[in-house]
Parts: sequence; C-alpha cells; structure tokens
Amino acid sequence: MTKKSRKRILAGFLSAAVVLSAGACGSVNTGSAEDAVTIGEAGTFFTFDPLGAIEGQGFLHYYKMVYETLVDYEDEMPVPMLAQSWEKDGATWTFHLRKNVNFTDGAPFTAEAVKTNFDGLRTHMMDSVSYYGAISRIREIEVVDEYTIRLHYDQPYYAVLEELSAAVFGILSPRLFEGGRQPYGKVTETAGPDSFTVRLIADEDARMLALQNKEIDLLYGSAQLTYDMYEAFSRQDSIETVQSEEVYATRNLLMNTAGDVLGDVRVRKAIRHGTDKEQIVGTILHGMESPADTLFPKTLAFCDVEQTDCPYDRDLAIKLLEESGWREIGADGIRMKDGKRLALEAICMSERAMDEQILTAFKGQMEEIGVEVLVSAYETNAWFEKGYSGEFDVSVNDTYGFPQDPQVFIAAMLDYGLDYPAQQGLPEKPEIDRRINTMLTTADEEVIQEAYTYILCTLQEEAVNIPVSGMREIAAFNGDKIESVTFMNDPSTCYVSGIVLQ
Repeated sequence: MTKKSRKRILAGFLSAAVVLSAGACGSVNTGSAEDAVTIGEAGTFFTFDPLGAIEGQGFLHYYKMVYETLVDYEDEMPVPMLAQSWEKDGATWTFHLRKNVNFTDGAPFTAEAVKTNFDGLRTHMMDSVSYYGAISRIREIEVVDEYTIRLHYDQPYYAVLEELSAAVFGILSPRLFEGGRQPYGKVTETAGPDSFTVRLIADEDARMLALQNKEIDLLYGSAQLTYDMYEAFSRQDSIETVQSEEVYATRNLLMNTAGDVLGDVRVRKAIRHGTDKEQIVGTILHGMESPADTLFPKTLAFCDVEQTDCPYDRDLAIKLLEESGWREIGADGIRMKDGKRLALEAICMSERAMDEQILTAFKGQMEEIGVEVLVSAYETNAWFEKGYSGEFDVSVNDTYGFPQDPQVFIAAMLDYGLDYPAQQGLPEKPEIDRRINTMLTTADEEVIQEAYTYILCTLQEEAVNIPVSGMREIAAFNGDKIESVTFMNDPSTCYVSGIVLQ
C-alpha cells in the first residue's frame, strides 16, 4: 500500500484521561487502534467542561474537539458553527441554530439548550465570565422558537461574535443541568472506546524521551515544547516539526507596581530598558518569534495606538537605578539602598518550561545592571494564588490571544488576574478602571478608541508590562505515524481535523 493511499485524516475525540462525551455536541467517531494518536501534555487538567479551557493549561488545547460554540472565526471573520446565521438589530442579536444536531448523550440541540447553558454561566460562574461582555451584559435571553434564540442587551456591545467563539461558550448537554445541578468542574462522564489519548507528562525531559521512543505521537504547543526541544527534534529523521504562521498572543513580563521596590516607576523603567528581548528571542526562542514592542499587536481592533518607545539601553537602565537611589553596589554586584538589596522574585508556572527559561535569561540580564532576581516556578494553582494575591514582583503574563484579546484581557484588569494587583501602585489606576467601564458600556467606537488609547499608553508609560515577543505555536510529531499537523485559525488549540495520519 502506498503512502498516499494510506493517508487518512484523524477523526473523533475521546481521551483516556479526558472522558467527557456526554457534554459534547455532535457525533463522536472513535477510530481503530491503528488510527489512535497519543499526545504528551504538561499541564494539569483541572476540569473538562468548557471553563476548563480558560485555566490556560491542559484541556485548553483540546476543547474544540469536544465542544462547539455558536460561532467560530476563520481568517478574522465569523463563521457558522452551532448557529447557522445571525443578525443584529441595535442592541439585540438573533441566532438561527442548526437543526438535527444531538449531543453525544442523545439530547437534542435546541434554543432551550443554549439558554440553559448561558443561564448556567450567569448563575453559577459569573465570577469567571464577567469580563466577557457578550454574556455578562445580557439583559434577557429569549427563546423565539425551537431553533431561534435572541440575546437582548441594554446597549450594543461590539465584541459579541468574537467572544461567543471563545472556549468558555462551548455548549454542554442540557441534561447535565437537570435537577438544578451545575456541571462546571464535574463533566467526566464516559461513553465508549478511546481514539485519542492524552498522556500527562510533567517533566520536559520525560516528554522528549517519550516522543523519541514513540510512546507518544505528538507534542503540541509551547507549553509542551521548549524551542531547545523543538530544535533537537528538527534534527531527528523520524520526528517532524512545524510552527504556526500566525502570532496569536504576546509574551510579556508583568511588574507589580504595588511592591516596595517596583513602586518606583524609575526602577520599572530601568528594568524594562535593561531587558534585552532581542537576546531572549535569539537564544531562548531560537529566533523563531519576533520581538514585541507593545502589549498587543497593532493589527488588533483599537490597538493601533502610538506608544512610548522602550528600547534596550543598559546605560539608561543604570542611570535610572542610580537616580532612584540604588547607587551602592555590593561585593556580588547587586545594588543596595539603605542597607537593602535590590532583589526581586519572578514567578511562572512550573508546567511551562519555556517561561522558566525566559525568566532565567531575564535574571542574567538583570544581574548586569545590579538587580538580583529569584526565579520561582510554581504549580499552576499555586502560581494563580501567588499572583492573585499580589505576592510577586515580576511574573510571566501572556495575553489571552484571539478572541479574548484585547477586550477580555483589558476588562479583567478591573478586579481579576495578575494585572489587577500589579496595577494597584499606579496613581492612574482609578482612571484606568473608569475607562475600562466606559469601554464596556458604550457602542460609540470613538469613545471606545479613546479608552483603549488611554489605557495602553498609560500602561506603556508607567512601565507595567515588558512585551517580549509575539507568540507562535509549535508542534513535534512522530513522522512514521503522522504525515502532517496543521495549525487552524486558533493556533493554541489542537484540532483533530488538522492531524493527517500516514
């Protein structure tokens, strides 16, 4: 049999570790053992409902193979998924749903099922989704008929379609809500054999050996692969590597303005000018990503804003540190002031080896200007706890990527995530929050643009974030088993339809 005649596209999804077909919409085609693919995964799977994807680890990469949203995006344009068409009338959106669709537990997909899901999020999980205006700003959900649902807002919201394509809005079977239940964090029902296995391997060396030994077939995403691993795999005949063309988010370092040391904007600016992102991109990222100068690419809506240029300038960094009083230098080269060392803690998730490598490079660059950096890698839950409580000086802080960037990432600055505690030392924080609330409660694009301009320019001028690079996704796979892996419209998600077997 020739290679061409044996080619087949992998179809269907279930996982030995992720068994949740009772919540999925559509049909699941389980493959033969010959068709089965095993993927290595670094991150913990906290939950397997759609909300599990917003934790940024584990299930994030696979949710679109299990759940469907009303809308998806291709080439930056909305395309039908469970909604076959839609129209907007002022502050009202009407969605006409696909017919003859069943969940994998047999329940029919209807407008009532959509209402049940959205009501469930609003009732039980508003803290997690309040930054998605598409759901939090709904005044009324109207079931027009069996396959038509209407969302009424008090005011028009510009990002409804973008946000309804996000992972959190994957539709669960209404049976999971029966009896007043809320299924979030609990969707683990199983149904049938596996055609797709996710093997949790926390250690990066163990993941590398597992692919080399063909114990797994695929490593997908920069959470599983460092660029060192990627380069090593690219030199091996039996392993293929591929990188996405699209930049989907921004790697950046977040500085805590509420800290004793970083409360001084001159120190923050010194650290930003002392960060050589070109070196980080050229070494840690092997030149495969491009340095970023702003928190969001200017190609995103409302982000084409002129902002302060912050180039690498070691001499300027040293000058700013001396101006801020850090003039004395100890025997080990670390600066001192009033008997206190200029020391910072930089945190990241231990499951993301590349983030720790970036912080290690950052640590070396800071030593050159007399700043001591302690790099601490925490398990994901511990990282969130440290971050949310503001117990850090610097943290890796990737943006969310489309469709959450920029509006959801910005909205979360109000009282959620690491950005909220990190901005507490800014005198402009009340005005930033006022502008965010204004942005979320108006349909006037001129007012929205003014809000974005103020927020982005203020964060840049106050040196809150250090943009590092535009993130691309990478994958390495067993070339004897898989012919190709294609990155679809959202590179952070592993699509089964993008995997072609030999």
